[in-house]
Amino acid sequence: MELELENDPRFRNFDWEKAKNFYYVAKLGSFVNAGRFLNLSQSSLSRQISHLEQHLGCPLFSRHSGGVKLTRKGEELFSIIETTFIGLKGFTQNSHAKIANGEKRKIRILTTHAMAAHIFKHLLIEYNKTHPELVIELIGEDHFIDIVLYDVDIAIRPLDVQTQDIQASQGIRKEYLFSLERRLYASPEYLAKYGEPQTVEELRYHHIIAFGHPEVHPYADVNWILRLGMPEGELHEPVFISNSVDCMVEAARNGMGIVGSYEEMNLIKSSSLRNILPTVKDKEIKQYFIYPSYLKKDKDIIEIKNYLHDVLTQEKL
Repeated sequence: MELELENDPRFRNFDWEKAKNFYYVAKLGSFVNAGRFLNLSQSSLSRQISHLEQHLGCPLFSRHSGGVKLTRKGEELFSIIETTFIGLKGFTQNSHAKIANGEKRKIRILTTHAMAAHIFKHLLIEYNKTHPELVIELIGEDHFIDIVLYDVDIAIRPLDVQTQDIQASQGIRKEYLFSLERRLYASPEYLAKYGEPQTVEELRYHHIIAFGHPEVHPYADVNWILRLGMPEGELHEPVFISNSVDCMVEAARNGMGIVGSYEEMNLIKSSSLRNILPTVKDKEIKQYFIYPSYLKKDKDIIEIKNYLHDVLTQEKL
């Protein structure tokens, strides 16, 4: 049921800043996660939501130990806010499509840091050579990505099961693009010195390279390698840790140990690293091309989607 906001007394003098914060609590499922994303304290965020509930005269969340869940009224408000923001983006989209120096159109594409730097960068540079009428802004962001309020045209990422189901989002389209699976790599020098493991159990006698601060990577189990071949609850002790994919791969190239990474990444393709234990892979991560529904017939957006899908699918063959 749609609400006519201007005729509803609860929405007079409505605080849309609190509405935005409510939106992220709902999307991220807890005050802790939303506060971290919005750079607000949990107590401040909780007070804002309480004020919003008092203003509207109804509870928006049910609180429980694992986080929060939308009430029926909360679900109604979430739909209204999301639809409103998408509508505003659609209304203003054409006025932001052109940039000052001529008639070029800017398209903003948001993905993770690693995929921006090592998968999409070279693909979009090549694409731009044959489409000089476009200015492509490629943004790397490892935290939660939300296309509605992030002011981007396209997001490329997995669907995050920890957040409000994007399939239920109003005005958002998501289409499968390609899949990634981490594999194990080591340098010829390392393998000559320490030997090549034949089973995951033998990894306990090898040097392992791992991610630092895996909590900032919400879309993948970046340190799956630390559990390979270990008893439940135990982890390998890494010999080198970094929050940079480049640093981890460089450490592996210099013979420091075994690293887990994606074969689709350019820095893996251009390295001398060898895939070891070739049947061992992390679970498949499906990447989706996510964009507002008002762009579903946009020629530029559809051509970029088809180009990326064709190239990345071909590389898997």
